[in-house]
Amino acid sequence: MNYESLLSIAREGAKLAADNLARLWQVPREIHIKSDESLLTQIDTENEAILVSFFQKATPEFGFLGEESGIHEAQKSGEPYWYVDPVDGTSNMAHRFPWACVSIGLVIEGQPVVGVVSNPIQNHEFYGAQGFGSFLNGKQLHVSRNDEFARSLLATGFPVGPHTSRIPNIENFDRVSHAVHSVRRPGSAALDLACVAAGWFDGFWEINLKPWDTAAGVLLVREAGGCATGFEGDAYDPHSPYIIATNGILHRELDALLTKAG
Repeated sequence: MNYESLLSIAREGAKLAADNLARLWQVPREIHIKSDESLLTQIDTENEAILVSFFQKATPEFGFLGEESGIHEAQKSGEPYWYVDPVDGTSNMAHRFPWACVSIGLVIEGQPVVGVVSNPIQNHEFYGAQGFGSFLNGKQLHVSRNDEFARSLLATGFPVGPHTSRIPNIENFDRVSHAVHSVRRPGSAALDLACVAAGWFDGFWEINLKPWDTAAGVLLVREAGGCATGFEGDAYDPHSPYIIATNGILHRELDALLTKAG
C-alpha cells in the first residue's frame, strides 16, 4: 500500500474541512451540549459531512469512523479505517480560543500509518506517513532532545463538564506537576500530540480519549522519532483511553508517575 499517496488524499480531505472551519470561525453559531457534556456546533457536523462524502468517493473500499456520525461501513468490512475528528478542540472553538483542528488518521491492523492534524486558524498543517516522516508546513519535524525530566514541558487534558472521570487525571496531574518544569492543558489532544512531534512539548498524557483523538497524532510523534504507548507498559491501542507520548528519552519517567486508577 502506498502510504504517501494516501497521505495526499488525507491532506486533501483535511484541507476541505479546515477551510470550512476557517470560513465559519467568526460566524455566530448555535451550541449544543451532548450527553457527555462535550459541545457540538454546526461546524462539527458540517465538517464531518464534508469528510464522509470526500472519503466515500476517494477511498470507497475503506472504512470510516467519525466522532459525530460513528462508523460508516465500507464496501469491505474491517480495515483500513479512517479515524476522523472533524473538530478537535470544540470547546476552544466555541469560545474562539484559536486552538482547534481537523484530525485524520488512517489505521491498519490497529496502528496509524497516515496522519494529518490541521489548525487553519494558526496556519499549522501537521502531516506524516509511516516511513515518510512528519512535517509542519513542509518542514520535517523531530521530537525534542531534552533528557532532564525535571526541566520538561508536558501537556495533558481533562474531560469537560462535572465528571468524576476528571479525578484520576487530576491526581496524575498533581504527581507529574511536582516532578517537571510545567504542564500545559491547551484543550486539543490531536494538537498536543502534534506539538510533541514538533519538539514544543517533551511529552503528553491523557485519559478517556477516543481513537479519532489520537490516531493521527500518534503517527506524527512516531515519525518524528518519539514514542507513544498506553499506561503501565501497555502497547498503544487507538481504542484504549490511556495514552502517553514523549520524545522517547523521558518516556519511562513519565510512565512511572501515571496510573490508570489515579
